[in-house]
Amino acid sequence: MGTRSTCRGVFALLLPLALAVARDAAAQPGTALTWNDCFLGVAAGDLFFDCATDAGQEELFCALRLQQPTDGVIALECVVDLQHADPALPDWWQLGSGGCRAGNLTASADYSGLSACADPWGGAGSATIQQYQVGAPRGAPNQVRILAVSFVPSPSAASLDATSTYYAARVIILNGKTTGLPACAGCVGGACLVLNSILVRRLPGSGGDVYLETPVAAGANWATWRGGSGASCSAVPARRSTWGALKSLYR
Repeated sequence: MGTRSTCRGVFALLLPLALAVARDAAAQPGTALTWNDCFLGVAAGDLFFDCATDAGQEELFCALRLQQPTDGVIALECVVDLQHADPALPDWWQLGSGGCRAGNLTASADYSGLSACADPWGGAGSATIQQYQVGAPRGAPNQVRILAVSFVPSPSAASLDATSTYYAARVIILNGKTTGLPACAGCVGGACLVLNSILVRRLPGSGGDVYLETPVAAGANWATWRGGSGASCSAVPARRSTWGALKSLYR
């Protein structure tokens, strides 16, 4: 318990520093995960929702920067893993089909009104939550793996440069069923989230897909919910995704 608490404490101290370093070292290729906006904007590494309303939504932003110019891009697949403080994922986080809060998780590629990072799709993108798998990545009942995908049809494939930082996906958590009746318990518990990877999918013949798993700065691919209190942030370290191809989305 002491080691786990120490890990949480060190992580909580380093997260704001990592975010600041990420902003200063924006030229470094990699990934980042923040609340409210991409890490170059008015973003936060931790979100402390008071769990006192059903109104509104909380937004988690995946972002990326490429090592070299990449053309023929048709999709950005973001793998986000969550580790909750409770022994089992509480009802508030049961956002998948048949869960207590099913229908309260979505994704968007609409970045209108936001300008800190670049829109890879020029306003023409779509997005979806392709998977919400409780128990992944390591079989623990208090873990969940989220696959958020933004994409364009093949004829609209994008060319991305190596100087811009791009929005990859906007993950939206609606606050429905937080209070009143019926409500889903478990909003107040802490959680850690990690952006494990972003797969940059390209048209066949464009030179192959690009796999990103290194953050733009140490810790920049981590975010916490309500301080991450009680959650073991080391339980969902970055590891290669095992998701299958999703080509049907982009045709």
